[in-house]
This record gives sequence, C-alpha cells and structure tokens, in this order.
Amino acid sequence: MNPRSVPIKRLSLRQYKSIEHCDFDLGPLTVLVGRNGVGKSNILDALSFVTDALRNTLEYALRSRGGIAQVRRKSASKPTTPGISLEITLPDGSEATYAFGISTVQGATFKVRNEECVVRKAGGSVTHRFTSRDSRLTDWTPTSPAPPTSPDRLFLVAASGLPEFRPVYDVLTRMVFHNLNPESMKAPRRPEPGSLLARDGSNLASVIKQLAATSPDKLDRVLRYIQAIGVPIRKIEHKQAGSLETFQVLQERGENSRDANFEAIALSDGTIRALGILVSLVSVGPEGTAGPSLIGIEEPETALHPAASHALMDALTEGSDSAQIIVTCHSPDLLEHRDLKPDMIRVVILEDGGTRVGVLSGPKKELLQSHLTTPGELLRLDQFEPDPDDLRRQEEAKGTFWESEA
Repeated sequence: MNPRSVPIKRLSLRQYKSIEHCDFDLGPLTVLVGRNGVGKSNILDALSFVTDALRNTLEYALRSRGGIAQVRRKSASKPTTPGISLEITLPDGSEATYAFGISTVQGATFKVRNEECVVRKAGGSVTHRFTSRDSRLTDWTPTSPAPPTSPDRLFLVAASGLPEFRPVYDVLTRMVFHNLNPESMKAPRRPEPGSLLARDGSNLASVIKQLAATSPDKLDRVLRYIQAIGVPIRKIEHKQAGSLETFQVLQERGENSRDANFEAIALSDGTIRALGILVSLVSVGPEGTAGPSLIGIEEPETALHPAASHALMDALTEGSDSAQIIVTCHSPDLLEHRDLKPDMIRVVILEDGGTRVGVLSGPKKELLQSHLTTPGELLRLDQFEPDPDDLRRQEEAKGTFWESEA
C-alpha cells in the first residue's frame, strides 16, 4: 500500500445489528469514540463480517455471530435486510464500490438479496462491473464467461478468480480485527499461518517467527516501541516447544542482576496486549509481501498504564502509514496525543434505539483547533457530539440498492 493511502474510503451500513443506517468516510487513522453500548464494536464487526464472508463463507460469517436473526437489526415491523457498502481505493490507484444485502428466507435461513461490484479508473469511467439480484446476474462486463452464482454465497468469491475483480477481493480479505485475549496469546499453540495476527492474537508466536525470518527490521521496531512504552525488553524470539510453539523475551533486570528470559506465559496482560498490537501494525505477508490492508482494534489502551498511551499512539500513527487503522477508544490519555486531529474522530451515539455515527460537531472542533480544550477533556466530560448536519446528510442519502426488503 502506498503511504497514507486509504483502502476503505467510505463505509455505509443499513440494518446491521444496532445500526439502522450510517454513511461516513474513513481516513488513514480513524478513532471511534462514544459511551459504552452505543455500537462502536458493531461498526468494526460489520467490516469484519465482510472479511469473514469472503475468506470463509457467508454462512460461517452469520453462524459465528449467532445467525441472521442476530445480525439484522431488530424491527417491530417486517424483517430487515442487512446491507453493507464500501468505497475502496485499490493498490494501482483505481477505485471500486462493493455492496451486498442479505435477506431472510423462511425464518432462520438466508440468501444474498443483491450484490454489486464496480471498478473505475481513478475518478473516472467504469472499467469492470457485475450486479446480481436473487442469484441472477443482471450485469456482467468482462469478456470471459461469468462463473456460476449461488444464493448463499457472495459472488465476489467466484469473481475473484478473474483479474478484473481480484484486487477488490484482496483488499477486503486482508482486513484484520483484534479483540486481543492475553490468555490465548500466552499459551503454547500448534503452528499456524503467520502472515496476519488472528482476532484474539492466538497465533502471535507464528507472526513473530515470520517477522524474524522475513522482516527482522520490523521486529526491531516493535522492540523499540515496547521499550518506549516502559517495558525493559531487549529481545523477542520465537521458541519451539516440541510440536507447539511460543515465544520468549529477554528482559533487563537492573545493574546488579543478570538479564533473564521469560516465556510468554510469564508476561503481564498489558505487556502482551501491547506486543500483539505492535506486531500486527508491522506484520507482513509470506516472503515479505503486503500485510494487512486495514487493522481494526478494540480499545488498544486496555490494561496499559496511562503513561504508555503516548508511545502507543505514536505506534498507531506510524502504523497508519502502511495500513489503514480504525480503533475504538475510551482513554482520555490516548486522545491527548499531539498527532490526533479532530478530523480523525468519529463520534458514535445511540439515538432512538439506533447507532448513529458522525464527524465531530463544528463547535467542538473549533474548541479543539483553538486549543481551548483537548480531546481527552471532552471525553472525560462526555462532551463529544456528532455534527447534526452530517447526521442529516446521512438521513437524506439513504441508498436503495441493498436496502430492499425480502
């Protein structure tokens, strides 16, 4: 990915979990702020849903979330049709739009109601396109024959076998999302693929092994950030334990004591979470190929001392040069970073039972730009508010392609 490029330019959601509708742009680093339970995690989960449905199957993506009934927004009237639309920047600078909607069939089963992928020259004309409705292609521009459609699978999976649509598929399947589980990260595990860190971080040892083999400079960068956070670690290395693998660190113990090796299981939750985040930010594909296109992280500040927040935000801002980053945040200390700009903040609220997302309101943005307050102070005082004009624009701009009901 070119520096500061933004793979996912805009995200539009309809009837997904707590979200009735939202439509907002994303930057290299986007911070979602809001109270507990307003739906910040559902925004990240919608993006994760796309990746799960393409990497695995749509059935898997739904089943792992409790089925279609748990994904679609609860409604007092007829069943709703969850829909997701993404505006994408491809590695060669061209642009794409990908959207799909899912409807219920006879209660618990589902079908792809409609799906569309449009690839354009940068800011220009359409080069490739497909559109399907109820498993029937209504538009197909490539000269090669179209692969078969299926009512329970996203057509982009089949279309990704063609060079016209493969770049879209690659961007969307290289998104990763983390809600790190220290216990899973500490335990010895069987070797797993090490190109992208798993959602819970359980393959951390495998990712460390691959970084050491293909990009040792990146692993050194992780080490420097860990030290900046305040953990006196001098070395991080992969360790084989029979058929299992783990990792260990060499930690400084003071002038009068010898440095000592500590296995992963001995590390604190805060240290191992920070290590997982930092490793994900620099992770690369096989043989040093491209790493994540986008990284979503739930509350990266969890279990960290407030004094470490500045170094962590340093890592996030630097990491956004190579991978787009979205984080949810409850930490005033993390928001106090000098490089955090008002335009990076998206405010999430719960209004009339539904999640709304908007850019920061004009008056609050002006307070920040005039240095009359700080983002951390606004968070402590619960004074973040979305721009009402932006919410109004979203209300007026509701789409219809993938919002149709079953």
